[in-house]
Amino acid sequence: MYQTDAEAYEAAAALVAERLVAAARGGHAAVALPGGRGGRAFMLALAARGEVPWARVDVFFTDECCLPDADRRRTLRVARESLLAPRGVPGDRVHAIAVDGRDAASTAASYRDLLALEPALDVVVLELGAAGEVAAVAPGTAAARSTETVVAVDPADVISEPRVPRVTLTTAALRAARHVVVTATGATRAAALAAALREPVDPVRRPAQAVLPSPAATWFVDRAAAEPLLREARPMTPERLEG
Repeated sequence: MYQTDAEAYEAAAALVAERLVAAARGGHAAVALPGGRGGRAFMLALAARGEVPWARVDVFFTDECCLPDADRRRTLRVARESLLAPRGVPGDRVHAIAVDGRDAASTAASYRDLLALEPALDVVVLELGAAGEVAAVAPGTAAARSTETVVAVDPADVISEPRVPRVTLTTAALRAARHVVVTATGATRAAALAAALREPVDPVRRPAQAVLPSPAATWFVDRAAAEPLLREARPMTPERLEG
């Protein structure tokens, strides 16, 4: 746990950079980046690090809104401004979810085919949403139940602005990644974090539970998001140690 969200994003960026450097030694690495407020903060922290060999890193995205390319809410636009342009990432290494002028279903199918050509994503970065969503996979939706790796999301299943069709990686894709990094920051994520880390495990109702902390998934949490869990924590007494 970190005292501030900035510390959490910096630590997450350090781990992602380490993983990408290690993977790139084998020839190339692949990362999937998130959008939104948390995605921007994470990518700014990653851009501040100079050790990543971006010429050997393929960049994918966890989700995208079906909006014009110039719209500032596009994940691609956020990535360009926060990381890709500042770090001079080669254009042929950036694999955007091409939603311009296409319906979400055909875009999802194309991106699914593209990911199928990749041996595995070395790192997928996610932001836990206030309602418990990861990428654009919201609790209890068709995307949460899907066994496909990439799907279209109907606006009725979108729980944050903008309420437009989206394309998203699913929990099936997350489980296939070599490593997943999840950030959960701010008081608005506190309830979602507490729910994700409690039993029972049900990734359809709580999509983040598909990538609970494990050797293949690392969570970075700040104090504001962890506050309810901290209130519930009890000190370790001699009686509890013996019991």
